Amino acid sequence: MKFTPVQIVGSLVVLAVLAWVGKSAVHKFYTVPVATLDDEITRLQSTSDRITKELDNWIPAKIELRSFGATLLSREFDQTEHRLRTALQDIGKQVGLGNVRVSSSSPKPVRTPLAESRLRGRMLRSLADARDFAVVRGSFTGVGTLEQVATSLAFLQSQPWLHRIERVSIEPRGRERQAFEIDVGFAVAFAPDLCPKDAPDPTIVTPEEGVLEIARAFAARNVFVPPPPPPTPPPDVDPTPDTTPPPPPLPAQPPYDRWKVTGLIERRIAGETTSVEAWVLNLDSGERRELVPGDEVLGVTLVWVVGECGVFEFEGNRVVIHQGQTLADRVPADSVDCPGVEGVPSATGARTGEGE
Repeated sequence: MKFTPVQIVGSLVVLAVLAWVGKSAVHKFYTVPVATLDDEITRLQSTSDRITKELDNWIPAKIELRSFGATLLSREFDQTEHRLRTALQDIGKQVGLGNVRVSSSSPKPVRTPLAESRLRGRMLRSLADARDFAVVRGSFTGVGTLEQVATSLAFLQSQPWLHRIERVSIEPRGRERQAFEIDVGFAVAFAPDLCPKDAPDPTIVTPEEGVLEIARAFAARNVFVPPPPPPTPPPDVDPTPDTTPPPPPLPAQPPYDRWKVTGLIERRIAGETTSVEAWVLNLDSGERRELVPGDEVLGVTLVWVVGECGVFEFEGNRVVIHQGQTLADRVPADSVDCPGVEGVPSATGARTGEGE
């Protein structure tokens, strides 16, 4: 059988159309779905790996949450408030404070940090709106000797159920400055889901001996009370009268010994010192001054505060005065062990505006 040229051309056209249709069908019904499935498999594998990693981290996190839950006072707010007030009253009574008062507020829910991020998806948005725990804030006040007040603060800092100390104030009472009032602001976590069902009454933990030693040392210094004046020496008796005319009187020295450094303040943010202050008291007039770098008293200029060392400049020389000492007790900076003093600039250096 012979085919005409027209028949041959027509057959070739039909075959080309069928080939194009077949290729399109393969691309649409096989190549594209397979590529889509490969992408989906890759995405699911990545999600599976991420979930597996998160599950591996969940066990340590669960242990941490269980440990934190053991420090909670109760699942019920009324019982939490009752146990908190009772335990704090017991601490005040144990250290000998008088007029102990405890106040607390209603629980305030704390938002998760996820709320500040740009989240996508319904599940992540629901996590951002969740409230995992609340905070109960309050205050503890009492009156006693300086040692009793310092010991009460040591006890408060040692209690695991008192989750954060946010504020501490100690003020003398009366002219003799032998009684002091302490005011402590605190925060306690309230998370019923994490607290054990049978949570017991809180136990009063006794501070470590080292912590109590620090409290006793602080009380012994009592920077609130001026030191007693030195005793008057007995007069010298000379049987032989001296006819030598007295020398001209020396110029009066400034009363350096009547100005006492009562406080050295070093404020830090994220491990960096942002400002410093030195508090001084005139033992005769009772005048108080709060010095920032560049301020001076009787020619003694505050430069900086490094730990327990107040760095000053006097007559062009660098000197150090510790808390509780007077300006007369200044010593050369290179004769004391104060790490960090070497890097402090001069009073006219680059720390302009610090301490404000």
